[in-house]
Amino acid sequence: MKNFQARGMRYESFKHPPKDLVKLILKALKDNGPMGNRDFEGNAFKEWSYRGRKDTAVGLYYLWLTGEVMISHRKGFDRIYDLRERVVPKKYDYVADEKESETHFAIKQINMVNTLKEKRFHYVWKYSIERPTMPAKEAQKKLDELFENKSITRFQIEGSKDVWITLSENKKYFDDLEAGRIPKAWRALDTTTDEEVTLLAPLEMVSARGRAKHVFDFDYVWEVYKPEHQRKWGYYVLPILYGDDLVARLDPKFDRTTNTLHILGFWLEDDTVVDSKFSDALAKGLTRFANMIGAHKIDVSKIKQTKIRDYLKKNIKLNQK
Repeated sequence: MKNFQARGMRYESFKHPPKDLVKLILKALKDNGPMGNRDFEGNAFKEWSYRGRKDTAVGLYYLWLTGEVMISHRKGFDRIYDLRERVVPKKYDYVADEKESETHFAIKQINMVNTLKEKRFHYVWKYSIERPTMPAKEAQKKLDELFENKSITRFQIEGSKDVWITLSENKKYFDDLEAGRIPKAWRALDTTTDEEVTLLAPLEMVSARGRAKHVFDFDYVWEVYKPEHQRKWGYYVLPILYGDDLVARLDPKFDRTTNTLHILGFWLEDDTVVDSKFSDALAKGLTRFANMIGAHKIDVSKIKQTKIRDYLKKNIKLNQK
């Protein structure tokens, strides 16, 4: 937070926020309690920002980044903010020193992806702590420190020339996998991916940042930011995990006016075996997904594979709450 306050980074125009705007936001929160951007009248923000069109939206985000406000809860997709001291228990409301903070984010960056190429650590760490000009030797020193105090483990992956790192606490999972066992913490509670497919979020780390291609030979790119004419698949395509492989993808769209989940496209990988077990697992996975988002109907009419489309029409039964 201190680094952000000092450097401004991507929000250069908010390095020294308009005092009136900051006072307005903080006073409103103090007087009214938790508030979202919709609760502020605000003014149009002069520069485009995906955080919102109003100056209060970007102001709230800035105050969140600097730690002056925190997210209390959400209403749908809206973040509801409050003053930090009213969200964080007093015993946790303290400022960590710089070394403690940087070590925390070093470990967090590694744990976010579970396994990380050692040569990538410098890049991901320096941006996580808002120090883009950090020299490589400083990052290497931090890695060596984490290795010496047994926080991380270095290892090799068959077929890769790179040195990889993971948290030492994860080593037990690798030992289980190498011995052909599924780690206890990974075991499903009420179903498995053999019985029910899982739709992976676009930025889920199984498939994000090229991992799908490297691990599953599944060519996946999130195309939400591409112009429509440049998309190969669709706007919000989700990879489908079945068993231990990525076997297909679909493009869903939820119409909130009719509570209908539309499947705009469905594509199988060339080597995917389509049988009754797969169709049943797909139906169960889509049912869970639709119920989770509150859909009352699923429109599968655009699925081109006739047998799959007909099976889904007959076997998907949704909650009608």
